[in-house]
Amino acid sequence: MINPDLHLHTNSSDGVLSPELMAYECRQAGLTLMAVTDHDTFQGSDELMREDTGIPLIPGVELSLKDFSSLHLLCYGIAEGRPLRQKVSELAEKRRERAAKMLEKLSALGCPLSEQELRERCHGTIGRPHIARAMVHRGYVSSMSEAFNRYLGHNRPAYVAGERLGMAEALALVNEAGFVPVLAHPYELRLPQEQLFPLIQRWQAQGLKGIEVYHPSALSHGFDALDRFARANGLLVTGGSDFHQENDRHGKIGSMAAHWREAESDIQALMKALRKAAEGK
Repeated sequence: MINPDLHLHTNSSDGVLSPELMAYECRQAGLTLMAVTDHDTFQGSDELMREDTGIPLIPGVELSLKDFSSLHLLCYGIAEGRPLRQKVSELAEKRRERAAKMLEKLSALGCPLSEQELRERCHGTIGRPHIARAMVHRGYVSSMSEAFNRYLGHNRPAYVAGERLGMAEALALVNEAGFVPVLAHPYELRLPQEQLFPLIQRWQAQGLKGIEVYHPSALSHGFDALDRFARANGLLVTGGSDFHQENDRHGKIGSMAAHWREAESDIQALMKALRKAAEGK
């Protein structure tokens, strides 16, 4: 029986597990297929591709987009994907510059943090979650939520806007690179279905290939409407826990597999799409 999780984060972005530990935990959870989709970096995925993880791995990355808050695009691919990788590298450099500016602001606010102590918590590019965890560790705040609410959230005193792609630009880039673009956690956009579904159709016309139907954010809505919509419109259906660490707002490793009724055929369709995309480059 297939047991996939196609949305996992390591400490190469804002997760807490190293890629090696992620692979170990996935084996312990009984996964038969995994995809590491760190935010705006291939570092964790690439590291695992060089290792014998014991579990088949789909290379991936999750792009943060600017059109809406919480709009993310999962990009899966077995192609080299040079254009996408080049853009991701450029975005990673922008993220480093952003983090440095936020640290400057925090220092002026009486909450100094060094890049070195952040590096102890981050395998790759430093982001706001790493800064929030360090603030908790130093006692500046009592929780990550407080760090965001008082300092790091939008319009808060230490916030610095990031540089992001728009959906149309991202879709063109991902398809050009021979990758398969999938809309991540659509219910996190907090749009009613009468707005969400036409929007997805518009993105499909621009090159979107699939929807992450089976995600923890859909638990309160139910999966059926999104599942039916995806299949009726010829979109790939994927799923994943969006695991970052234990006991946070995201899911546990492998937690969506029990809800994903047609996982085996959906994975077959995804693998076919990956091969087709790669052959087109």
